[in-house]
Amino acid sequence: MLRKTILHASALLCLVSLAATAFGQTDSSEAKTGAEVELRKPRVWAISGEIGINSLGSLLGPVATWYAKPRLAVDFGAGLSTNGLRPGVRARYLFSLDKTAYFAGAGLKYALGSGDREAKVKDPDTNEELKVKTDGCGFADLMLGVEYLADNGFVVIADAGYSQLLGGVNYHVTGGTPSAKADKAFKTIFGSGIMLSVSLGKAF
Repeated sequence: MLRKTILHASALLCLVSLAATAFGQTDSSEAKTGAEVELRKPRVWAISGEIGINSLGSLLGPVATWYAKPRLAVDFGAGLSTNGLRPGVRARYLFSLDKTAYFAGAGLKYALGSGDREAKVKDPDTNEELKVKTDGCGFADLMLGVEYLADNGFVVIADAGYSQLLGGVNYHVTGGTPSAKADKAFKTIFGSGIMLSVSLGKAF
């Protein structure tokens, strides 16, 4: 399963790189000149929508990017996750100032939990109805990715990495007795896991 997910992540990054190259077709006189470097220097902010798994925008959410320096981007995001509303922040270092720039990054997220709300699910082994609550919890993220920035400010960001739950178990079953299979599923859904995301937006 892990191997399959990693292959999917690699394929995603390759597809985004190909798309960025297609969007970035320009006159040959501009290729490999200072034009690409100058393209990034005036950009200070970007607004985008992100979709992903265990990502900064969670399943789906908005992301605001501050380019503190041409090679340093700080992203602020929030979205709904399996652990409730989950805001977060991440920093990304771009390895070049080209239109298509690869990056490494790290971030922190905090899930607010489900509060008093209980989720009702059926145990896959026993068909017993279970009630589950999630607690507030933090996550630490590490990722590699690619960012494409067009002349008109259109921006695409894609990354793959890992999101690590900080602390112990962040859920508790308030009704029923979960089987081993159900307990493993809860740890997968609410805990640490592979992170994937793609966002589209505008830099200005």
